[in-house]
Amino acid sequence: MKKIIILAAFAASLFNHTAQAEVIDVSTIKCSEIGTMKQEEASYLFMWLHGYFGGQVGDTTIDLGAMEDAGKAIGEKCAANPDLGLMTAIQQLGQ
Repeated sequence: MKKIIILAAFAASLFNHTAQAEVIDVSTIKCSEIGTMKQEEASYLFMWLHGYFGGQVGDTTIDLGAMEDAGKAIGEKCAANPDLGLMTAIQQLGQ
């Protein structure tokens, strides 16, 4: 039940903000940029990344615990490699 509430709150937050005419090429984001993002921006980014990489392997689930663990692992990898591209860091963690 808690997961449903969290997902519903996240989905609602998407509609509470006015649309911004901003296009971001995720492949250009460096690890060093993660720490400077607003919480909202980082949340959108990590949800997109979860969907992108899940789609690569055909995983249609959302495991909030696994997402939290992945976020910690990405944070550690990026802290140690700030010049590394974010998507590259994630791909290296998956190997």
